[in-house]
Amino acid sequence: MKFEPIMIEQSSYLKPKIYDLMNLMINDESGLFEVGDLDGYIDKLIDRASIITIMAQDALLGFLAYYANDYVNKIGFISMLIIDPSTKRMGYGRRLVEFAVKDLTLKGFKKCRTEVNADNTKAVNICKRLGFTYVGRNEEYCVFELTL
Repeated sequence: MKFEPIMIEQSSYLKPKIYDLMNLMINDESGLFEVGDLDGYIDKLIDRASIITIMAQDALLGFLAYYANDYVNKIGFISMLIIDPSTKRMGYGRRLVEFAVKDLTLKGFKKCRTEVNADNTKAVNICKRLGFTYVGRNEEYCVFELTL
């Protein structure tokens, strides 16, 4: 199992793998995961976010995308965390979040935020277990924050 940041030269190799994993989540029966323009969203993540992947024998088991670009307020933002359903409850999500939090801390960030669909009780509970505190709600999303 390898945890690694995506390098720019790997983005074309990983884009279809990210697409397939995200598409799997969009098409599950929960209805909790929606993205209007999947290709555009993945391009945005690859171009602007930091992405950490979990790979095993050329298979993408999960990834986390986060932003470390608010240097004024020193707040990082976890945009996306997806783990292949076949590997859930193996600690991969936690390890990805820990990796991102460590990177944000090393870069001098003071907080990390994320938003999850308010109806997604699993994601809400994961945020709480990882030490994030509920700080509010906007539209259909709960906002969580972790002090670094």
